[in-house]
Amino acid sequence: MNGTPPSLLKSCLYFGRVRHARYKPKKHRLNYAVFSALFDVDEVDSGFGDERPRLLSVNRFNLFSVYQKDHGAKDGSALRPFIEGLLAKKAMPPPTRILMMCYPRLLGWVFNPITAYYCLYQHNDQEQIGAMVYEVRNTFGEDHIYVACLDDTTAETATLHRRDKLFHVSPFIGMQAQYHFSTALPDDDMRLVIRETEAQEPLLVASFTGQRRRLSDATLVAAFFKYPLMTFKVLIAIHYEAGKLVLKGVRLTKRPAKPENRISY
Repeated sequence: MNGTPPSLLKSCLYFGRVRHARYKPKKHRLNYAVFSALFDVDEVDSGFGDERPRLLSVNRFNLFSVYQKDHGAKDGSALRPFIEGLLAKKAMPPPTRILMMCYPRLLGWVFNPITAYYCLYQHNDQEQIGAMVYEVRNTFGEDHIYVACLDDTTAETATLHRRDKLFHVSPFIGMQAQYHFSTALPDDDMRLVIRETEAQEPLLVASFTGQRRRLSDATLVAAFFKYPLMTFKVLIAIHYEAGKLVLKGVRLTKRPAKPENRISY
């Protein structure tokens, strides 16, 4: 048989866009072209095996890389046991698959405002999201993990859940807010939407939408040139947009102490 055999990796990339729409006290929008990785944590924990693209490494420098110490327990340990431990505290069995949406390191550097874990279970011969885990980071070097365990009545294609805001992220938004998450099982397309409300009124909508691409050296090269120095630009864009909010007259809020517990349910 001629040609390159298809990749057996479950991990992939999504080329798409990040959008934010702020409604008060001043209207503000942003729209950036980005790509995101969707890593199967079992493949990360095993180093991707023989299927690993040459331009992607686990726990070592490369053009693109993923480090276990950036996620989960943040001590370099395997990712699956950490996520399983979070779910076990709510009497949930180990997921069939765990998919981690994040930015990979580019030339050794990355800033991930949010990492989302899709915890998948077999249900009526189909995969279904049984839980979502969100690692949220701020620019002060702190992070917090929100765990959302979903019941069996959840629709197979989409999930809706909410969490009270417990962790300081933006200096322009206070702590009396609530997150409303809308997720769908990643397939050819990915869609993650987070609506933030304050006093039950719309405050901010943030979303990522993307189209699936095979995880291969060719796709990584395409991502490198289509989104040049993207992981560096993420942090630059955060400060750039913050400057625009200041010029619009949006007040800064006082930075609160971080929560005593890193994990909340």
